[in-house]
Amino acid sequence: MAQAENEYPQGVSERLSAPTAGEPIIVTARKRNESILKVPVVLTAISQAQLEQYSTDDIYTVAHRVPGLLVGTSLAANGLQISMRGIGTTANNATIDNSISLNVDGLQLSQGLAYNLGMLDLGQIEVLKGPQALFYGKNSPAGVISLRSADPGNSTEFKARAGYEFEANEAIGELVASGPVSDSLKLRFAARYSAKDGYFRNVVQANTALGSIDPADRRVNPTKDLMMRGTILFEPTDGYRARIKASYQNQKIDGTWPAYQGIYCPEGTGGVPPLNIQFIGDGCKLDRKIAAAWPNPEAFAPLRNGGKPFSHLEQALFSVENTFRVADDLELTSLSGLYLMEQKYLFLAGFATVLPLVADNDFLSNQFTQELRLTSSYAGPFNFMLGGYYQKAQQETHVNLLGNTQAFFPAIAQDNDHVIDIEAASLFGQLIWKISPELEFAPGVRWTDETRIHKQWNYAASNGPIGRSVLLDPRVSSSNFSPEATLTYTPSDDLTLFAAFKTGFKSGSFNGTIFAAPTTAASFGDEKVIGGEAGVKSRLLDGQINFNAAAYYYRYKDLQVGAGEIRGQVIINRTLNAASANVYGLDMDMSFAPYAVPGLSVQAALNYNHARYGSFPNAPCGNGQTAPEGCDQLQNPVTGNFSAQDLAGEPLVRAPSWMGNFGIDYEMPVGNGMAVGVGGLVSYSSKYSLNLTNLPGFFQPAYAKVNANLALRGAEDAWEVALIGNNLTDKLTSANCFNSNLQNGSFYGGQIQGGPLPGPAGGDEANCVTERGREVWVRFTVKLGS
Repeated sequence: MAQAENEYPQGVSERLSAPTAGEPIIVTARKRNESILKVPVVLTAISQAQLEQYSTDDIYTVAHRVPGLLVGTSLAANGLQISMRGIGTTANNATIDNSISLNVDGLQLSQGLAYNLGMLDLGQIEVLKGPQALFYGKNSPAGVISLRSADPGNSTEFKARAGYEFEANEAIGELVASGPVSDSLKLRFAARYSAKDGYFRNVVQANTALGSIDPADRRVNPTKDLMMRGTILFEPTDGYRARIKASYQNQKIDGTWPAYQGIYCPEGTGGVPPLNIQFIGDGCKLDRKIAAAWPNPEAFAPLRNGGKPFSHLEQALFSVENTFRVADDLELTSLSGLYLMEQKYLFLAGFATVLPLVADNDFLSNQFTQELRLTSSYAGPFNFMLGGYYQKAQQETHVNLLGNTQAFFPAIAQDNDHVIDIEAASLFGQLIWKISPELEFAPGVRWTDETRIHKQWNYAASNGPIGRSVLLDPRVSSSNFSPEATLTYTPSDDLTLFAAFKTGFKSGSFNGTIFAAPTTAASFGDEKVIGGEAGVKSRLLDGQINFNAAAYYYRYKDLQVGAGEIRGQVIINRTLNAASANVYGLDMDMSFAPYAVPGLSVQAALNYNHARYGSFPNAPCGNGQTAPEGCDQLQNPVTGNFSAQDLAGEPLVRAPSWMGNFGIDYEMPVGNGMAVGVGGLVSYSSKYSLNLTNLPGFFQPAYAKVNANLALRGAEDAWEVALIGNNLTDKLTSANCFNSNLQNGSFYGGQIQGGPLPGPAGGDEANCVTERGREVWVRFTVKLGS
């Protein structure tokens, strides 16, 4: 729900005293500037001051403040996997759109790597929960994370910041310069550079007899990252305004990545007959130790970077927003966007004492978008918004899996290119009818037409003919109407009641990471949702308390989910459609800023969420899961074994039943214009599933994370010295796990699926991407302005 900024009496600190009591947060959830108290949308707004207070420079830290939001790290080019109320992408597939859209300065992005680019010099974050069909790009069936970067203001501003984090040996430097050039032209430039050794340690002792070597660098993951953004704000007349933004990121990882480790080993860590090789080289638990051997270049076909793992990511984002006041009460907005991204990487396709495969891959993505909106602001009872959206995009994945020949793998396991062309167009509109001064009815609809075309080239003779492939399903098309309607009752400036009916959809696409044979379907279908929510937003005790609550129910059909399976000597990841899911729950939040104690604020938020598969009869089994363990669907008439399970009634991935947070902040003057600020935030999550198979051992137990900060600020915030701690209890967690046979090297067999017994290699182990643990920052900031 709406989580407002704290409101303080004047005189405590300029940084915290604005806005004054009774002045609301302004959000753009409906592409209009509206009070967060009155907009009929369930959302959390996080201000620039709150972001800086806890050194929030990634989405993981944002999630601490937003119950219901969970962030998983995927592998290779897939980037982040975001879930909202249990709905999100679980497929290890770089060419799938996320169910939660990222919106950077109005431009919609749906690929997980793009989150890195948006977290620079932010003015505000708005996290919108539930389907958002009307106002954000094509469609967003589970929610939107809207990042609004800071704009230049009317005064000159210069800010320099340096910081150091002790656990990962990370150093950062930031620079912001902003201000007016003339009455009509304002400029802003922001840059950040960071370099870290890495929080995790690679403790592997490689089996050098089987084509593997010890890592040259034991830290995970050494990273250097440069981000820049420039903004031009041009307003020559009252009737025209242009906002131009250009962002760039250059990120280099040179060493083991990511922190990928085994955390559940049901048969122990010893070897499996007849090989009897101890592949698992760590303690098989969530900690700071991972075991990942590097490739011996002599055992592989030629590898880039001398066989040393790396990732080089470059991405750029350009947006041009032109706003024309065509009449006193009519505004036309044009938003043009261009996104370019390229990632080259050498990825360890196996984390053990023996490295079986290396992925020497490339991923490219580019898109052009154009949106037009006509918005009215009539004094009468009727207003409207009409618009259109167009997207032209292309994604290209080069999958080059090279085998360890000394460990009996083929030199080339996979070598193929996938190109997916995307073209989408949509029309949308909303009518806002003020039935009375207190009652508003707002129906709307978005129509979307999207086509995706898949092209594949094969370069591995083991797959068949070399060259352009013949595909069974090279084209998918979708045409969808997504209506919604809200009813809002505002009897006073301090109380809003609302109810909303919402729908949403996400287009199908293709499995763009695995080779598709001529008789194998590579596509998957659309994801759809229908449901609604009702809530209350209130302000009590003359603005000292904000309290908000909303209940919701949604039914999802054909959820796009990811599953892993072994084909020959290669683990492939495919995307498929689950039958249905039911999601319902309650969001609540409150904030309290008592006038009697200037500078004190208390915040709390809670999400109860029940997210279960309504019907999923052919869900994938674990590779060693037996029939008595639930793998009892789709029987093979020849072997008598099964290959699927029924997950109806089981929880969705990353869908905890309870999430919440509680925070206290206090700032007080200490003389000579200086101030001391102290704050603490505790976030909690109940247990949740980490993998689509829902096997025992593939659940993250309940946890709490503690953040705190202490700062001394100079007069008028001219300088600041801050000590910031995130996850101070060093609670290690994961939000994304894969099932494979780690005990027998993942690719050496010994498992039986869907039989009475699991086979000599037993059941699957859980191998997970572990989130970074404790962060302890010291930070120095200098600000100059006029």
